[in-house]
Amino acid sequence: MRFPILAFLATATLGCAGATGTTAGDIAPTPTVTTTRVVTSGGSTVTAGTMAVDIDVRLLVTGTADQAWAVLPQVYQQLGIPAEVNDPRNKTMGVSNWRVRRLIGKTRATQYVDCGSSGTLQNAETYQLTLSILSSVRPNPRGGAIVSTSITGTGRNPITSSNADVRCVSTGDLELKIRELVETAIHSK
Repeated sequence: MRFPILAFLATATLGCAGATGTTAGDIAPTPTVTTTRVVTSGGSTVTAGTMAVDIDVRLLVTGTADQAWAVLPQVYQQLGIPAEVNDPRNKTMGVSNWRVRRLIGKTRATQYVDCGSSGTLQNAETYQLTLSILSSVRPNPRGGAIVSTSITGTGRNPITSSNADVRCVSTGDLELKIRELVETAIHSK
C-alpha cells in the first residue's frame, strides 16, 4: 500500500515543481525512476521506487541581463568554481566534467549535491565526483534578468575497483548562492 502512496506523492511533487509563475522561479524537472529491492530477514522482498530529478533552476535578479552577465565571472571565482565554459554570445558560463573530491569550490560537496549514502557517510563526502555546473543569463520579459543554473553529475567510489557510477542531484543550495551573489554584486556597483 505504501508504494502507490509514494508514487502519488512523487507525481504531486513533480506537478508542483513544474509550476510557473512562482517568485522563486521556474523549475523544469527531468525525472529518473529507480527501483530498489530489499530482502527482509524473513526472506520476503519489498520493492520501493525512488526518483532522482535534475533541475534547471531559473531565479530572478533585479538587474539587467547584461549586468548579471558582467558579474557572473566574479561570482564563479568567489565560489572557487572554474569558468572553463565562457560563451558571451549565449551568456553561458560554468564547467563541464569537472572532477572534484569532498569540496565543490570552497564548500563541502554534501551541501550542494546528494549522491546517496553508504552506511553512515554521504557518498558526496568520500566519492570522486564528476560534475557539470552551468549558468546562463537571459532577460526577463517582465523586467530584470533570469539566472538559470543546472547541476548534473555522478560519483564513483575511489576505494573499490567498481566502475559503477552513482547519480548525483543538486540540493538547490548552489543555485540559490549563485543568484544571491549575482544580486549582491549588481547592487554593489
